[in-house]
Amino acid sequence: MTEGHFDTKRASKLDSEGRIKELRPYELLKDVAGVTRGMICIDFGSGTGTFTLPMARCVADEGRVYAVDDSAEMLKHIQTKNPPSNIILVHRDVGQTGLDNQIADLCLLAFILHEVGRPDLLMSEAFRLLKPEGKVVVVEWEAELESPGPPRNRRLTREQIEQLFKQVGLSLAVYMAWSINHYVAIGNKMKTS
Repeated sequence: MTEGHFDTKRASKLDSEGRIKELRPYELLKDVAGVTRGMICIDFGSGTGTFTLPMARCVADEGRVYAVDDSAEMLKHIQTKNPPSNIILVHRDVGQTGLDNQIADLCLLAFILHEVGRPDLLMSEAFRLLKPEGKVVVVEWEAELESPGPPRNRRLTREQIEQLFKQVGLSLAVYMAWSINHYVAIGNKMKTS
C-alpha cells in the first residue's frame, strides 16, 4: 500500500532532537489529541516510535498501543528502545492491519497519508478499527509551504483531509497548525441516527 515509503536507512533522522522538539509528540497526544490513561490506541506507520512511546506513557499500564508498520526494520528501532509492555508491535500493511473491528479509542496517522498510494483505504481501515466514540488524529506536512519533507504534490490540504474524513463517516473536529511545517486534524466518528 505504501508508495513514497520513508527510507529506513534514514530512520535515525526521525528521532533527531530538532524534530522531536518541533513535533512535541507527548504534548500533541496528551493536550490536543486527548490521549489518557486506559485508552486503546493504534499508531499507523509507527516508524521508530516517535509517537508510539509517548502514547504508551499517556495510556499507562491500563491502556495499549498497537504500533503498526510494514517495515520490520522500523519496528526493530522501537524494540531497541526497551518499550513498555503495553506496546504491541504489529508487522503488517497499514491498510490491512489484521486487528479486530472497533477496538480503538484513537487511531493516529502521523506522516503516513502522504506515503500511501490510496489514503482513502488507509482512512477506511482506521475507521473500521475505531470504537463508536473514537477519533482519528492526522499529523501531516503543511501543503503550501516550501519546507523540507515530501514533495508538495504528495502533501494533503485541509480540503483533502476533510474529504477523506467525510468519505468514511468522520467529521472534522479540529484543524490547527502545530508547528511551522505541520498541522493536526482530528476527525470524530459521526453519530448515526
